[in-house]
Amino acid sequence: MSQQVIDAPVKQGASLIDQIRSGLATYLRVPESSISIPQNVDKYHDKDAPAKSDPALEEVFRLMWALNERGLSDQEIGNTQLHQRPLTTALDQVLEDIASELGGAPLQYTELGPEPVKTKYIVRSLQEHGLDIRQYNGVDINPASRETMQRELASLIPAERFSYQQTLFEELGDRDYRVPGVRNLVTMLGFEEGNEHPAAVNEMLDRILEPGDLFLSEMQVLSDGGWHPIFNFYQNDLMRRFSKIALERNLPQVDSEYGVYLVPLSLGTDGSPTMAAVTAERIRGAQPGTDRIFVTNYCLKFALDEYRHLRESSGRLKVLAQRTTADGSVVFQLTQKL
Repeated sequence: MSQQVIDAPVKQGASLIDQIRSGLATYLRVPESSISIPQNVDKYHDKDAPAKSDPALEEVFRLMWALNERGLSDQEIGNTQLHQRPLTTALDQVLEDIASELGGAPLQYTELGPEPVKTKYIVRSLQEHGLDIRQYNGVDINPASRETMQRELASLIPAERFSYQQTLFEELGDRDYRVPGVRNLVTMLGFEEGNEHPAAVNEMLDRILEPGDLFLSEMQVLSDGGWHPIFNFYQNDLMRRFSKIALERNLPQVDSEYGVYLVPLSLGTDGSPTMAAVTAERIRGAQPGTDRIFVTNYCLKFALDEYRHLRESSGRLKVLAQRTTADGSVVFQLTQKL
């Protein structure tokens, strides 16, 4: 497996995909035309039959499930030699922040990208804090998740309070799904936010959130520990399998080599580069210079202060809390719409 921090010129003004393609082409010494980068949404549904599931989509959902199960069960993830604050402790802290902010008032819980392990953990914690969840609303483009989520939440959320929307996150604001008179807690966990430009995420939140609503996100960030936590995460077997599935759905039965690259990007904010972790499958060609590169995932990796600044840049969102693991590599950020 390849893993590299790419030192390449940053294309000012180009899209994220174009910048990733340019950075990879420079480092891997292949033409930009040989690099395929599908839209992120294509990994989670069949664009020709969006309401239909298939074995690959089922496996993608279960891989994300397994990743979260591993993250919450392994009490060493996020610790350092000197300090113990694993992922679960950081999550517990931000759930305390949410309970304190709501002050016992009822809420609606809207989850962008549902996954059973963290969802049950959060729902159970909020209920133990005495909060009444008037409705759970799952939002996912992957049709494989609805039945599993309803079954997994059955002991915590009554059937009449369970709702689901199969739609793109950015289209949720056009749906009539709100429970009148209660605040909406919207969550997007598991680094999903890193697939989009921060301006696009803030625009989406503007459409979804009403004043007083809360947004809880999870991001892997660049910490004082350097690149190692990021490379370690993308080296694990579940992420490798996720990458292979993304390739197989587009190019079945080809041999490839898995790689992880940190590519500098320009977001057009303060001029300094932001890194993106990129996973790709390299398909060797018969002749030198004929390799093909299939990008299977990309995720922005902000510094912690940068993440707060970007969230608040519109002036309509305020960060209430940021709770990190001991090594500073993962943060749970709680935001309120003003």
